[in-house]
Order: sequence, then C-alpha cells, then structure tokens
Amino acid sequence: MKIPAIFQSLRRTPRKLVALLLPIAMFLFGWWFGLPSSGKSGSDTAAQTGETWTCSMHPQIRQPDPGLCPICNMDLIPLELDGGGGGLRELSVSAEASALLDLRVAPVTRTAVENEIRLFGRIAYDERSSSTITSRVAGRLDRLFVDFTGAIVNEGDHLAEIYSPDLLVAQRELIEAKRAADGMPAGSSDAVRDTRSRLLQAARERLRLLQFSDEQVAAIEKLRQPNDHLTLQAPQSGIVTAKLANQGDYVQTGDPLFKIADLSTVWLNLEAYETDLQWLRYAQDVAFGVEALPGRTFHGRIVFIDPEIDPVRRIARVRVNVPNEDRALKPGMFVRATVHSTSSADGRVLDPSLAGKWISPMHPEIIKDAPGQCDICGMDLIRAEDFGFVAELDNGAEPLLVPASAVLRTGPRAVVYVRLPDRGTPTFEGREIVLGPRVGDRFIVAAGLEEGEMVVTQGAFKLDSELQLKAKPSMMNPDAGLSERPAHSAPESLTGQWSAIPRALHRFMETPSQERLDTLKALVLAIDPVQLQADELARWNEFSRRLHNDLETAGQTLIHDPNQAASRVGRAFEQAGRFLGLPYQPDATKAADPSIAAALRQATEAYLPLAKALAEDDDTAAIAAAGTLVTTLEAMEAPALKDLPALARPLTAAEDINARRAALQPLSDRLIALIREHGTDAIGNAYVVHCPMAFGNKGADWLSATPAVHNPYFGDAMLTCGAVTDTLSIDDKSPPPKAPPAKLPPPATTPQKPDAPSVPADPHAGH
Repeated sequence: MKIPAIFQSLRRTPRKLVALLLPIAMFLFGWWFGLPSSGKSGSDTAAQTGETWTCSMHPQIRQPDPGLCPICNMDLIPLELDGGGGGLRELSVSAEASALLDLRVAPVTRTAVENEIRLFGRIAYDERSSSTITSRVAGRLDRLFVDFTGAIVNEGDHLAEIYSPDLLVAQRELIEAKRAADGMPAGSSDAVRDTRSRLLQAARERLRLLQFSDEQVAAIEKLRQPNDHLTLQAPQSGIVTAKLANQGDYVQTGDPLFKIADLSTVWLNLEAYETDLQWLRYAQDVAFGVEALPGRTFHGRIVFIDPEIDPVRRIARVRVNVPNEDRALKPGMFVRATVHSTSSADGRVLDPSLAGKWISPMHPEIIKDAPGQCDICGMDLIRAEDFGFVAELDNGAEPLLVPASAVLRTGPRAVVYVRLPDRGTPTFEGREIVLGPRVGDRFIVAAGLEEGEMVVTQGAFKLDSELQLKAKPSMMNPDAGLSERPAHSAPESLTGQWSAIPRALHRFMETPSQERLDTLKALVLAIDPVQLQADELARWNEFSRRLHNDLETAGQTLIHDPNQAASRVGRAFEQAGRFLGLPYQPDATKAADPSIAAALRQATEAYLPLAKALAEDDDTAAIAAAGTLVTTLEAMEAPALKDLPALARPLTAAEDINARRAALQPLSDRLIALIREHGTDAIGNAYVVHCPMAFGNKGADWLSATPAVHNPYFGDAMLTCGAVTDTLSIDDKSPPPKAPPAKLPPPATTPQKPDAPSVPADPHAGH
C-alpha cells in the first residue's frame, strides 16, 4: 500500500485509533521523503558540495559538517566564499547585498585644512607694564598721597612722603660740594677744579639714587636748604594694584610700598589641550569676547605657547597680547576665544594679511611692511614666512582628508574600506592608513590613501565583520589567515629587488636620519611586483602598505626620538620579512674603495647605453655605444678593472647584432662581479636582471639602472622576458623611481553596468 493511502484509511478509523496511528504515519512520511537519493549520508553530501562551516564568534574554526563550535558551543554557519582572485582584504558583494547593507561612499579630497579652535581663559595684567615702588632709604612714612588700592595715577604724581635722617646727610653733602665748586679761586689748578666737579656729580647721583628727581636736586642746590622728607613719585601711569604700607609705618631700604600696572595692554591667558597645540603658532590672531561686553569682539596675537604640558590637567598655557586702549578689559574677566587656522599638509598657516610682513620676535603686535627694529624691545624684525605664515598654498601642499565616519580605529591602527574602481560588482578593500589630527568631522591622512579614492562612510564595520567571518585580515585581527614564510622563500623577482633593503636598513639603524629613512621609503616604493602571481601580489600589496605606513609613522618621531624611530623601523621590516619570506636582518656592507667605485660608476654609465640600444634592436646605436664603452674602459687606470677592455672589444668587432648580444654576456658577468666586490651601494642605481631563455635556455644576466625589464638579448622579440634577481647599488642621493602600482586581477564575477556617480555604494542601493 502506498504511503498516501494511509491517510485515506485514517478517515474511516475511529478517533482513538487515529490518535494512536497518526504519529506513526508522520514518522513513516518523514523517513520516506528524507532518504538520500544516492544512498550516502548527509555529511557525505555536504562534503561533496564542498560546503564549509564556521563559527560566527571564532572564524578560525573550519569544519566540513554542520554542528557546534568546539570553543563556544554555538551553532556553526555556512562559510560564504567570495570567488577568490582578490587581495587579502578584498570583499565583493552583490548589488542586492550592497543595497541591503546601505553602504555609502565618499571621495578622499585634498584641500586646505580649515579648523576652528575654541579656548577658554582669563584676562590678566601685562607683567611687562607692571612696576613695584620700593623705599630707597630707611625712614618713616609721614604721609600717603595714594591711600587706597585701585587709585589711578599718572607718571610723576606724588605717592608718599618719607622722613629719613639719611636724607639730611646726603643733601648736606650736595650743598657742600656745590659751595666748594662755586667758591674756587680764579687761579685754581685744573686738577683741583676736576676733583671738585667730580665730587659735585657724585653728590647729585647719590640723591638721584634715593629717588630725588632732577628738579628736586636743582632746588636743593639753589636754596641750599636740606629737607628731611623725600617725596616718592609714580614712575609710570596706571592703576595702583597693591598698597603695601600704611601711613606712619617705619620702612627699611628695599621694602615694597606700592604696585602699579598699566592697563593699556593686558594679557589673555588661555588653556589649550594637547590636540589643539598643532593648530596654534606664534603671532596667530585670536578673537575673543567677554560676558561683561556682549556683542563686542576683541583681538590679540599669540606671544607664548608653554613648552611644557601640565601633567595633571593635560593642558598647555597660551598667552596673548591684547591692546586695551579704552581700558574696557579688566583683569580677571572670563574669556571665550576662537582661533581660525587654515593649514597646509606641512603645517604652514594660510594668512594673506601677513604676506610680505615683518614681525617682532618678542612682541607679535609689532607688524611692519619692511625690515627694521621692534618699537618696544629694539630687536630685529623677522619675516612672517619664517614663522610659518604664507599668502597662498603651493600646489599639492594641501593635506588629504577623509570623513571621520569612514575610519575604524583600534588602538594605534586605523582601517578604512576603499571602493575599488573598474569592477563589475561592488568590491571593497580594507586598508590600514596613518592618521593625522582630526579636523571637525574629518581626519587628515598621513599615508595609505590617494586623492579621489572612494571610501566607505557608512557600513564599513559590516564589511569588516564579514572579513572576520572569512578569517581574512581585518580591523581586529590584521594577520588572520596568514602564516609566516620560511626565510628566502619569496619569488626570485621580489627577492632581487629587495636585496638592497637590508643594507639600507643597516645604515639607518646605525645612524637614523630623515635622508636614510627617505631612501628606505623609495626602495619599498620602487619594487615592481608586476611578475608576481595573484596570491603573492596580494600579500605583497598588504605588507608593502604596512611598511610604508610604519615608515611614515617613524618619520614623525625621528626628530624627537631617533632610537624609538629606529626600533619601529626594525620591527616593521622584521614583520614584513617573516610573512613575505624575505631577509630582514640589517646587512653591514664592506666600505667601497672610492677610486675603484668611481671607475665602476664610469664603466656602468658607459655600459647602459649599449644595453639600451640592443634592447631596442638598434644596431647602429649599439656600435656607437660599444665604441664609447671601449674608449672609456681603456682610459681607466684602476688595476681591478684591467680585464674589462679585452671583454668589451668583441662588441665593436662583431659582424651583426646577434654577435654583439653574445659578446655582451661575458662583459656583463665580469662587470656584475666587480660591482659586487668593490662597488656595492657606491655606483648609483644598478640592478641585475636575468633572462632564463637566453642562449638556448642557458640564461644570461645584464645590468639595468631601473627594475624594469628591457631584454638586450632578445630585443623586441621578447623585450620583457626576465626578472630582477639582485640590486647591487642604490644611490641615497638619487633613489630609484617609484614603481607603478600593481593591480590584482579582478575576481570572476558576472559583469554589471558601472556604478553611477552617486552617494550610495551601489546604484541600486535605496531603490
């Protein structure tokens, strides 16, 4: 009886029997239709389809069957493969998935940074315009003309009268000296006249030191009557900020009596956080307001930025000189200040108002149109450009900016996802970058991105989570799915271009400098990975970017801490070398003999045109280059190079271009051997390129000034046959040219129409 007939018979069966038979019937139904068609188990079927199961919390788990995670006991989920063919951090999603994820992108822009820094502070007295009046003699304060704090005084006003017996003695000395000078007989000698004149001047000077004015001294000489009271006068105009003695007090010499401050200029003391300091500089304009005068804006210029950070509050003090002619600003007023800074990538501030101006190094409020001296301190003025101000920015001086929402940060690392162009389906690549300071809702990018690239501003964390599930390098685990490689296991074309790096690394580690760091950057950027296979190319792109980022970061700390910079560079090359299978230990090369190195440089420069002519199949140019090479080699006096002319002469005697190519090999081999022995890193840029098919697959080497392959043994027939197998010499002063960026082959996907230029990451998103 067929299984469906069971259900027909159940209709005529009593209810109690139905209740008994129904579960049995359901079991038989499920068993019948659940049988595998091939007679294999479910696990065998899963294995046949190649499906892999993983854990959403522990993506390193890989199993061919569904089940539970052996770590957290969560249900395993199918691992979705993206088709392969991409980079280590590449991820392709369908148009429908892109719409569901609501991915949004925005371009990386290059523009001047405009930032607004808000600061808080208080008005204070200008210490340069404050003075303390002290007693020059011991005595009693018989009268105070200024008897309260806050009194306004002008220069020369009476402040107090002091009674002192010492004054009588000093005045009598003056009177006697005056009488002696005036009463000299007509026949007195010059020596006597000179002596009495000096005594009179000394008596006058003593009274001046006791705070007698010139008018008071003249009155004493005229009246010849001493006064036992001294009247103190104000040395400057201003406000009495402190009265330190009372009428009737007995004071000693040097005791302070009054403090006077001139409020025509005041100080504004601001507090700036560490992150604000990079936007502030000497002589920068500061705009501020006070609560007591709403609607009014004051201006001043920064004169001092504290070189030390408060260890508790993590702030630095910033002082601003502010003119206060109408005395509207009072010390102690609370201030809200704003500094607008438009900066370039190298930190220069855009301020057209200071173009061509000259500024005082001590008083930034003194600004003139021509060189000269400061009106206050007399110091020579300095050009505004020397303080970092420019009227306009040079082309390319603007920094790269990326939206802050595009950046995923974890510890010191920052990751963005870049939308790759020219892909049929939306494809994104995770990329570690080096961030500069934050400017509003954007970050400055120090390294890792190019202008015009599209970065994901919404949904980047979803893409990163997908990479984590696929056990690919991601924000949380940059080395996921990667393993270290044995030493010297990298492809030959990569090893050959890398060989100069350990030597340059040794020179940098020995003496860290910006020039040697730039050489390391140039060596990494100059490596041409065009001959690498897709998987090797993906790994190289990942770790070369990491190297570039680490070198950029090391450059930021090189000036302040060379040892830390050297340590970071060493760790960066060690990590790259371990994962790429390249040597990473610094290599100390033998110092080259200057005379031999100079001869080798000259020989190499004469050799290169010959190799170029043969690669271009130009036998006429090759004959001329061979003649020049022979003449150059014969004129050399270096004993180490004495066998080179004999190896070069067959090049001129050859009957055709093929014979000349055959004669090039022994000369190339000998010249390469001499450079390795006497001229490593001393003759400019020199690469060894190997063609495995030359001369009946025996192979042959030649020298090149660049890592590009232009085969002189085959010419146009196989111009790019070969690979760089060694880098003999790199000139620190003329680093190799930057290699063109290598592109990974696009993954195999169904072609679709290119995306329209819109905000969503996919044209169908949001529809």
